[in-house]
Amino acid sequence: MKQLILPALMLASPLLAACEPETPRTVTVTAEGWAVEPAHYAVVELHIGARAETQAEALDQAQALFTTLEEQLPQLEGLDSFDLRTQNLDIQQDCPRGQNRTIFVGAPCDALAYVVSQDITITLSPVSLAGNMASLANELGVLNVVLGHFVSADAEALGRAAAQHAFTNASESAAMMAEASGLELGEIISIQPSNDYYRSPPMPTEPQAIVVTGQRLTPDSQLDIAPEDVREIRQIEVVFELVDPAPASDD
Repeated sequence: MKQLILPALMLASPLLAACEPETPRTVTVTAEGWAVEPAHYAVVELHIGARAETQAEALDQAQALFTTLEEQLPQLEGLDSFDLRTQNLDIQQDCPRGQNRTIFVGAPCDALAYVVSQDITITLSPVSLAGNMASLANELGVLNVVLGHFVSADAEALGRAAAQHAFTNASESAAMMAEASGLELGEIISIQPSNDYYRSPPMPTEPQAIVVTGQRLTPDSQLDIAPEDVREIRQIEVVFELVDPAPASDD
């Protein structure tokens, strides 16, 4: 029986191989695309802090500064939209030297003072006023002010435009390689992101148009800026099927 089975398997093997699907011919292309548009919003980052002998006094000082900023920054002359958000409230003991390690294990120290700090993110338009916003915040008592970045009106749409540009570049490159091989592009087998090494920071929040009821404010030291355009870059990897050219028509 064993001698009969072996020839049968050997005869069946070519038939099984003939039934296996043919591996498609493919070309894989990695391409980059980008899209650029003028900035619509500016993001200004503030860091406020207070130091006092007691925790309550430090909190009161920080709250007083925050209230001033919340009331007066929206009054900046020429402002169209404004949004203020807070992050990262931090309360720490200012310990004598040599006792600092106790903070990390939760044990109290003989505090010399208490320090309160908080981050504030402001999103505003028009972007040309970002410098004046930073200057006004500084004059109101904020010592650490950073002009963070600029944001487009529709970041998702800008990202889609960059991805479309990347796909166009990929298709053109793949078509040239196919032509050089005497073939044509067929179906798209797969598309996936490849090393999206840069994306514009997202907008912290959607700012709302403001209604100013008080007197408009202008900082003593005005700061003109030249806002940079917002640039989105996308990189994708596309796998195309390669097919034989269509036969020429007799007409």
